[in-house]
Amino acid sequence: MAEVVIKEVTKKFGDFVAVNSIDLRVEDREFVVLVGPSGCGKTTTLRMVAGLEEVTAGEIYIGDRLVNNVPPKDRDIAMVFQNYALYPHMNVYNNMAFGLRLRKFPKKEIDRRVREAAELLGISDKLKSKPKELSGGQRQRVALGRAIVRSPKVFLFDEPLSNLDAKLRVQMRAELQKLHHELRTTTIYVTHDQVEAMTLGERVAVMKDGLLQQYDDPQRIYDHPVNAFVAGFIGSPAMNFLPAELAAHDSKVYVSSPGFKLLLPQERATRLKGYLGREVLFGIRPENLKALEMLPGCDPRAETVLEAQVRVREPLGDELIIYAETGGAELVARLDPRVRVEIGQPIKLVAEMEFSHIFDKETGETIV
Repeated sequence: MAEVVIKEVTKKFGDFVAVNSIDLRVEDREFVVLVGPSGCGKTTTLRMVAGLEEVTAGEIYIGDRLVNNVPPKDRDIAMVFQNYALYPHMNVYNNMAFGLRLRKFPKKEIDRRVREAAELLGISDKLKSKPKELSGGQRQRVALGRAIVRSPKVFLFDEPLSNLDAKLRVQMRAELQKLHHELRTTTIYVTHDQVEAMTLGERVAVMKDGLLQQYDDPQRIYDHPVNAFVAGFIGSPAMNFLPAELAAHDSKVYVSSPGFKLLLPQERATRLKGYLGREVLFGIRPENLKALEMLPGCDPRAETVLEAQVRVREPLGDELIIYAETGGAELVARLDPRVRVEIGQPIKLVAEMEFSHIFDKETGETIV
């Protein structure tokens, strides 16, 4: 086992900067997820750790060893790709054993490792099968098994679940969590799926345009995003961003726009004194908008109530997602499925302002 340290690492392809001076430390036995949209530099970062891409500037350490000029085969890492990369003419046993044979492991040791990994992954009955006889999930398990038998210092995963259907992805996420709990191997996992990032990562690194935006545990990123990009990327449905102005009245601070005027909690208002009268971005997550009708005793004239017009409704059984409009701005709310509202009807929503966010309109940085 070993920690991985990425120190001011930059990768350029010609004049294009794919990764821009990233600093990242993955602790020994930790499971870290790199997440971001396509082209953000997450896979390039992973490939530099693997040795498949040269580092333009900076240093990468695996354990105490600087590996910038160490070939991939000597880095003691194992990588699992999106496309499985199985040998079609070999059965499962030989696919898993192939790397160990190349390294001249004794036959008994190879057999022990392959059978232990197959048992761990639940594919012991498939060892004689060819890849074409397996389902997508089984092929992914074989690819995982091939990495596990190596007993590497570090696992590197490059979007390994992308080719699986939604139900199987959920199942494989649970299996990866279980696998990491049992093996406790240092792991770096790349995905564009924020649900995967939140459910798998002990810490999550959010990237955009080659830059590291935020690196923290998943819940802190969700609760305290450093900027509007992180806030909008993490969470599904995404956070609502509404142009607004901060206004003071009778020693109270409000977020106001043509569609609403909402009272900010006192502790938040205190930190916004320098922004009064300025335009900001008001952010609130869909789950922090509640239907007034489901809150008995809540005053419809309360200073946290806004009215919106429903444009689209998506009943999902356990919840109701509505897309609505207020003062020309669009918003999404995740509501109790018992809420009775139809397209074209008005709805009163209560904003949980203690969970709201205020962002600088120019820079996108979080103010509170």
